[in-house]
Amino acid sequence: MESESSRAKTPMISPEFLGPPPRRVALTGNGITRALVTAVLFTAAVFCSFFVASESARQAHIRTALRGTGNEAAGKIEELRNPFHGLKEYADYTFIADGQTYSGEAIVPLEDYHSIKLTSDLSIRYLPGNPAVNHPTDWEWSAMSEFDPYFVLILLLGLGCIILIPPQMQFERRLAVQGVATIGAVTKCMVSGKGGSFIDLKYDFRTPDGALVQGRGSFQMQREIGARILILYLPQRPHQNIPHPIAAWRIVNR
Repeated sequence: MESESSRAKTPMISPEFLGPPPRRVALTGNGITRALVTAVLFTAAVFCSFFVASESARQAHIRTALRGTGNEAAGKIEELRNPFHGLKEYADYTFIADGQTYSGEAIVPLEDYHSIKLTSDLSIRYLPGNPAVNHPTDWEWSAMSEFDPYFVLILLLGLGCIILIPPQMQFERRLAVQGVATIGAVTKCMVSGKGGSFIDLKYDFRTPDGALVQGRGSFQMQREIGARILILYLPQRPHQNIPHPIAAWRIVNR
């Protein structure tokens, strides 16, 4: 039984690529999804950056107040919790100030992670005018220490997407608008991802002056070595090229 790749015929250069550029283009469904994801990640990154900055300023103010005017009291650890599967340990504690019992929680520092116990002594520093503002005397903390490490990883991945997606989409758009179409030959087909969802081709093609140019890009389906595919490249910079169809952009008929 023949595979889809073995049945693939040599592509023809479609009419929209025969005329001189620039061309009119529009986002595909894939491109719209990318744009929306980028917008959401950018908004989340701005929000998180603002939150971290404001939270850092607030906590710096609290630390200064506790160190300057805070009183100390003996605290008691009521519970130790690992809500993030051992990535962080939280201590719930109580202490008495002015005859009343107050509670608080704090992240256990890494150096005390394995030594702290329910029976451990814990000195608490609190504001005399507002004992609800308190923190273990010897435990430093910061805004970033409050974040779940998984969240930090997601944030870093999100920032990576923000950095990578818009330039890639702009690169693809430039080729769709200004690129010259030619036929190239596949030199390697790499399949990865669940169910072969990511297909990456290596290919080469020749420019009108006979120069051999190599390229690489994602494709919609597998192709055998030697199969012919449509390539778009910039005449002034042939090394800037991409296989067609382009996932994020489509040509709009004039």
